[in-house]
Amino acid sequence: MNLQIITRQSGDVTILDLQGRVTIGVSNDLLIARLRELLDSGVRKVLINLENVPSVDSSGISSLVRSFVTLERTGGSLRLLHPQGHVREVLELTRLLHSIPNFDDEAQAIASFE
Repeated sequence: MNLQIITRQSGDVTILDLQGRVTIGVSNDLLIARLRELLDSGVRKVLINLENVPSVDSSGISSLVRSFVTLERTGGSLRLLHPQGHVREVLELTRLLHSIPNFDDEAQAIASFE
């Protein structure tokens, strides 16, 4: 399943709704390019919705971590929404759920940027 990314706004928060696997190759390259494009355009509040992502590998994890660190360094922030199933397990094993703020409720996630 190829990765699809739908971008939407809620106030000054940019939400990326991901659908598909975030794994090495085209899907991860697409995510990196989209995040870079957002950062280059001045976006500083990013919420990544993982509800429809069945799996993520080390390259996908690396992309999330790099984006999180880059945003933090530039005064921005990144949050994760709806990590579940295998994706939640991977994020728990890598302890990223303790480092990157994550939410199961979109309204709470958006409010956390304030």
